[in-house]
Amino acid sequence: MSRLVRIALALIAIAAIGYAVYHFTRPEEAPVGQLYTVERGSLIETAAATGSIEPNVMVEVKSRASGEVIEMLIREGDVVEAGQLLMRLDPIDTDRAILEARTAEQRVRAELAQAQASLRVAEAELEEIRAQYEISTKGRELGLVSSDAARSLASSLAIAEANLGLRRAAIQAVRAQLQSAQLAVQEAERRRRETEIAAPIAGVILDLEVEKGTIVASAVTNVAGGTTLATLASLDQLRVIGELDEAQIARVVPGQRAMLRVSAYPDREFEGEVVRVSPLGKMETNVVTFDVEIRITDEEADKLRSGMSADIEIVTRELHDQLLVPLMAVESLGRKRFVRMPNGEQREIKTGASDAEHLVVLEGLDEGETILIGAVGVAGGRTGPAGRAPMVPMRR
Repeated sequence: MSRLVRIALALIAIAAIGYAVYHFTRPEEAPVGQLYTVERGSLIETAAATGSIEPNVMVEVKSRASGEVIEMLIREGDVVEAGQLLMRLDPIDTDRAILEARTAEQRVRAELAQAQASLRVAEAELEEIRAQYEISTKGRELGLVSSDAARSLASSLAIAEANLGLRRAAIQAVRAQLQSAQLAVQEAERRRRETEIAAPIAGVILDLEVEKGTIVASAVTNVAGGTTLATLASLDQLRVIGELDEAQIARVVPGQRAMLRVSAYPDREFEGEVVRVSPLGKMETNVVTFDVEIRITDEEADKLRSGMSADIEIVTRELHDQLLVPLMAVESLGRKRFVRMPNGEQREIKTGASDAEHLVVLEGLDEGETILIGAVGVAGGRTGPAGRAPMVPMRR
């Protein structure tokens, strides 16, 4: 080996020994990161869902009558009152039915008047014969009237009484016919009124399915359910029907508070309340979801519109006066959780519930202690997502 090679090897060995001595004898670097003082606060657990806003009451307007639409009195978006006229159908058939029913009623009234006149005649005849019979009875007692004459008057009296009974029965029959005729008029008039379509509730016209000239089918007589004329919604109370993932369904019950966000008002939350959770799940693309109905209770709910999409946060649990640390300050190693202290100490802690930003500390830290967020320059690396796997928010 040449002298130059031996010199080079010696220099390399001296440099390696010097680096090792420096590395193992230099003072440990203090960890670097943002300081955070542990304090108490509130934590809210939520379940997330998405859905769309719709009216709590929505009615399909149909007609009991059939016929052609001859007049439209509304447009989509109109606000209407209960009972307000929306459209008219051609009443030609019902008008004809009313005319025929009224004509029949007048004919029966004439028959009744004639029967009443006949009854009055029969009553007068009976009174006259009865007077003659009473006179003949007294005359026979005095021997002034023959037995044959008395028997003839008695027979006439019986016939007059029977005739009066027949006249009275005839009047009862005609009166029954009159009642039927009057009911027929009322029915025809009711069918005439059914050609005028009125709003069943107060609300907004969301959709119109017909126009002038459309032939509509009756919802009463048509086996298919009749023609839908319009869709009317009451906007006094709105609701959201959201889809909730099956992993969260056990934590959601009626009565819980909900917060809604819509694209139209990105900086505004609207308040609501869970009123119903469907017991039946539905599968779409191998994901099971459950419908949850939320009543919108916000004072400014009138800003919302039917059909808007909404992001929903249902408050499933609220914890107050809890010791909290940021999720970014927590390291995870298997099932254990740690935080970094300013002196570099890695301290194990026991944790509880969490939200998107904070974690509840059950053991290992006291209120007022200082920890590091995003610590570097230590053997454990960096806290939070940049180093070891962070604590996954627990949903209970």
